[in-house]
Amino acid sequence: MSVFEIVNLENFKKVFRNFRKVGPVTTIRYVVSDLLFDWRYQIDTINTAQLDTLEIDSKNKTVGNYYEGTNAYIFQKMISRAEVVPSKSCFVDFGSGKGKALFMAAERGFRKIIGVEFSIELVEVNRKNLEIFKQKTRSNAEFEILHMDASEYAIPADANLLFFSNPFNEALTAKVIGNILKSYEQAPREIWVVHLHPQGNMAFANHPRFKVVHEAREGFVFRLEPR
Repeated sequence: MSVFEIVNLENFKKVFRNFRKVGPVTTIRYVVSDLLFDWRYQIDTINTAQLDTLEIDSKNKTVGNYYEGTNAYIFQKMISRAEVVPSKSCFVDFGSGKGKALFMAAERGFRKIIGVEFSIELVEVNRKNLEIFKQKTRSNAEFEILHMDASEYAIPADANLLFFSNPFNEALTAKVIGNILKSYEQAPREIWVVHLHPQGNMAFANHPRFKVVHEAREGFVFRLEPR
């Protein structure tokens, strides 16, 4: 990726927003970790994308949020709070975009990694990135990238770490929670949820079945409680 592709208005907005929220030192840490990640694998995850510029065939387009790759520093900080054994775990990213969280999950050694994304354009970038990532890492992870609406996704029986990086609003999150509970009832197991940058979306935090295990400026880590 050239410097001209990275230096654009949307990325400037992201950096300015972080300066206001977390200050210059943390912003620089975010930027450097993101740049190094894309440079290491020669992929494109750093550039943001507004949903109105993407082809999305879903009634839920209006309740989705813009694409922004999950920051590498934040991902590592928060995912470590979920008490799972990656080599025995299935990671699902809701709103997987260009695939950055999927690749970071692979770096941590997750056995199975699933991305759910409703923009076909982002899915295509994700699949291209994935081929490059696999060639460079020889990852043994089992990947699956699904082009579909998150509300319609039937969560598999082995999925135990569910990842959300501010993909959509509270109402849609509540529908996904219904799917999580249905999956749990069909296959009881320990389920962890990492919810980054909720921005007022308190669907998990206000639900009686999800216990807050860790809370930080960047978001929450929950564990699904049995009845």
